[in-house]
Amino acid sequence: MGDEYYLQPPLNQMFYRVIANMMSISTVGNRTNWGYKTYPKIYVFINIVAIIFAPAVMVSEIAYLCVNFTKLDFEILIIAFSIFPCIVLGNIDIFSSKTETYIRLSRSLLSKIHIYNIYKYNKNEFMKKKLIFVEKSIRISSYYLVCFYTSNWVSWILMPIYNNYKNKEAVLNHTVQLETCVYLWLPYDYRYDFNVWIFVHTINTYIIFAGAYAIMIYQIIFYILTYNLIGHIEIFKNKLKTEFNEDLTDEQVHFRLVEIIKYHNFTWQVFEDLQTTFGLNVAANYLENLVGNGLLLFQLKYGGKDKLLQYIAMGMTYTGGPIIMSIVIEDLRRRTLNLSELLYAIPWENMSIPNQKIVLLVLQKMQIVMDFKAFGGISAGVAPMISILKTTFSYYVMLKSTRE
Repeated sequence: MGDEYYLQPPLNQMFYRVIANMMSISTVGNRTNWGYKTYPKIYVFINIVAIIFAPAVMVSEIAYLCVNFTKLDFEILIIAFSIFPCIVLGNIDIFSSKTETYIRLSRSLLSKIHIYNIYKYNKNEFMKKKLIFVEKSIRISSYYLVCFYTSNWVSWILMPIYNNYKNKEAVLNHTVQLETCVYLWLPYDYRYDFNVWIFVHTINTYIIFAGAYAIMIYQIIFYILTYNLIGHIEIFKNKLKTEFNEDLTDEQVHFRLVEIIKYHNFTWQVFEDLQTTFGLNVAANYLENLVGNGLLLFQLKYGGKDKLLQYIAMGMTYTGGPIIMSIVIEDLRRRTLNLSELLYAIPWENMSIPNQKIVLLVLQKMQIVMDFKAFGGISAGVAPMISILKTTFSYYVMLKSTRE
């Protein structure tokens, strides 16, 4: 695929059509908000089922663990507690996508926020490079998530089947309990009953698929928005460097300063909406990483070689996703550090007093960095992610000592 492909309107690109359809199927958005045709009625049914089913699954697993906690093997408990953060995250993403701020962002994503909307009026080499950079960055991050979330779903469906078949004699002797991925409360005990287990695991095939793809698509939409915001920051910087180099009248300077203010306000509005909409998701991702990774390290240590690939795939999802997210958030913050310096570098000393006053006001605004705060005021970025990874190893050591 050549670079020229990325210069098409996003509505015409296969990537966005697929994401729009997956967004509708996984109930974290509506393809019509992006400008596509109304989706089939079956999508409405899937959305209703997901909205009811998602919290029901979370409550059901809590009930199962409360009722059977003392009866479950240690390995089964580790599996249940590893998956539970994903269930919580899936619920957060599904219901966050129903908020007014998210819907507003979704409706303006392809029509206003996507930097193609600037490129189509300014098809210069700088804009071309920025658009291609944004599109390639989105795809690299998205394909990573697609690869590991899909392998996760497949492994959590197939591996329990394989392990239960391998241990069928031990299961029948009630010395090993049947494995699945989501442990739902039922009036029947399926720890050793293959018939009930088949029913539960069949339901789990849908639960894991729906949950994994809801989380994945919601995260991809976050990447699309953030990378485009980074693109806008770079375009804004270029404006500061180039817009005031000519000999301009006071009226022309005033007009360009007003345009700078409008563009800066636009980027800040997108950032604030992004922070409001995805703040809870970012905090939940960090919590999922903190809890899930410690348990996964424990499983890698004691789970056996037959489960190695399954846990590696899950570890790459638990760790890789939040790491990419943290790097993107950190990159956004870093690119806004020198905005005030760039503005100060324009020839303001040659401007009229009214225009100098405008520059002063804008300069005060630009000293504020786009420092993403997750839910509860939690800082997001590379440094918090490193702290979480350190805590994860401490959590693993605690689990290891408990086991020994």
